[in-house]
Amino acid sequence: MHLEAAELVQAEELEEAAAVATGNAVLAAVAAADAVCCFVAGVRSSGQDHRQAIALLQETTGDAGLTRGLREVLDLEDAGHYGLSNVSQANCTAAVRRARTLVEVAAARMNR
Repeated sequence: MHLEAAELVQAEELEEAAAVATGNAVLAAVAAADAVCCFVAGVRSSGQDHRQAIALLQETTGDAGLTRGLREVLDLEDAGHYGLSNVSQANCTAAVRRARTLVEVAAARMNR
């Protein structure tokens, strides 16, 4: 759902669209990482700091690329959620793309 929202908002030509879409991409990426970790190891990151999910994802999957994608999305969390800085369209596109990859990996793992 968050990924769909990110993709819809990203298409809008509003000044704040990139930040809103990025915020939703962050939520989609975290939820997908949690789903993968739950499926693989029966655990998920439950702390307030979403960055804790990075280490858990690496530990449970050993997939450096997937972990890097989550880290790169989370690097934009403050800008996307709290408006602490502007989010460029390029960063927004990258965040949505990485979130989509995480969601697709989660779906694929659960459909095996």
